[in-house]
This record gives sequence, structure tokens and C-alpha cells, in this order.
Amino acid sequence: MIKILTHVSIVTAFALTALSGQSFAQSFDTSAIKVEEVLASRLPEKIKAAGVLTIGSDTAYAPWEFLSEKDGQTPEGIDVDIANAIGKKLGVKIDFQTSAFEAILPALGTKFDIGVSAFSITNERMKAVNFVSYADTGSMWAVKAGNPTKFDPADICGRKIAIQSGSYHEKAVIAENDLCKQAGKAEIEILPFSKQPEALTRVAAGGADATVSGEAGIGYAAKQSSGAFETLKPAGGALSKHGPNGIAVAKADMELTQRKRVGDPT
Repeated sequence: MIKILTHVSIVTAFALTALSGQSFAQSFDTSAIKVEEVLASRLPEKIKAAGVLTIGSDTAYAPWEFLSEKDGQTPEGIDVDIANAIGKKLGVKIDFQTSAFEAILPALGTKFDIGVSAFSITNERMKAVNFVSYADTGSMWAVKAGNPTKFDPADICGRKIAIQSGSYHEKAVIAENDLCKQAGKAEIEILPFSKQPEALTRVAAGGADATVSGEAGIGYAAKQSSGAFETLKPAGGALSKHGPNGIAVAKADMELTQRKRVGDPT
């Protein structure tokens, strides 16, 4: 899997570059990618036999993964392009299935072969699954245009924050709330939502001061909102750091994650 991603890293680069363009998100053409037989031969037998790699993803996190505006069913986005490139390299079809974000990792190895959903790699998650990293990302705040509540990323105590359940950002805000309590400051009112667009909607409606998520997702939402949102950079703490995103694989499924060893066939 690690070697596979070295071949498809160009997909990530092209897709992320598109974020700064006028169209802001573009599909990457993977049709020219050829099967690499050595990699394909190392697939687990159950995947070889099925000829399909089943992927779990929260398809409501543009520009990483989202459903096409044309039919509301076809997955599109950076992660979808990467998954398609992996499928081409391995010579299998891709079954990109929509799932609640927090339900993906527990279903690896049973319902899903891998999870491709812009997962931040954390020590906590690595206790449950293995990861293959493929991108480095940061965080970004979104507030209603004009920042009517004067939200300050440097002081979020006492604020009302909409957040996606099960995300790295939810845990980071909970940790910040613990610091607020320790300092004797007002607690953060955390409003959890199953999908990030729902958190953004709450901010747009004035029901929350801000929301925080990955910088690509927040930047995309702000760009697409026709001026409804503005973005703010984190000011210190865990949210100000960059970290790797990874494809998740079940702990027991080392055939999909192990690095090629010295002496292996080439």
C-alpha cells in the first residue's frame, strides 16, 4: 500500500493544486494509470477473488469526498481520485461507499477493506487501526461573514462552537475546553453534528460562533458560499499544528499495509 501511494501521490498534488484555481476542485483523470502486477499479486485473496476494493467514506466533506451535484449519488473529490488511482494500480474495481464518519473505523475488515475519508492520523486512532499517510494538512476556523460575534481563535472559552462528531477537531476543542475549566474560565458550548456541512449551516444561521475543520474543507466551503463565511487561522494549541492524513486499514490486515521487504520480488 505504501508503494502504491508513491505512484498516486501526483493525484493528490494535482487535486490540491486545483483548490487555488478558479474551479477550486477538479477531478483527476486516472485512465492512463496501468496495473502494477507485483502489487496486484500481493492483494489479500478475498479482494483478489472479488475483484473489488470496498471503501468506507463520509461523502459530505468537500473537497476531499462529496456527492456529485449532477445526480447526488456519484462520489467525487480528492480522496475519490486517490482511491480510483489505487484501484487502477491494483487492477480492481472501487466500491466507494458512504458511511457516517464515526462508523468507518469500527467497520474496517468487515464491511470495508479500507477507509478513505481525510482521516487525521492520531495516536488514539492508531491503537485501533493502521494508517498509510498521503497528505499533510492543517486546520481552519469558519465564522459568519463579518464575524458578528467577534470570535477570536486565541480565546475560545465561553464560545459556542459547532463541530463534526468523531473528528480530530472535536477532540481538540474538548481538550481546549478542559483548559478553559482549569483556568476558571467559561466553558465552551460544543454543538456536535454528524456532518461538517451541518456545522457550517449552524454557523451561517447564527446558532454558533464558529466551526473548525480541515483547512481544505473550510477553504472550499468559504469559496463556495458566495461570501457567507470568512476564515480565521488557529492561534496556538493543537489546532494550529499540521499533521498527516491517512488511509485506514484494519490492524489484522497487514497485507494491505506492510512495506515491501528486502528480498521480496520486484
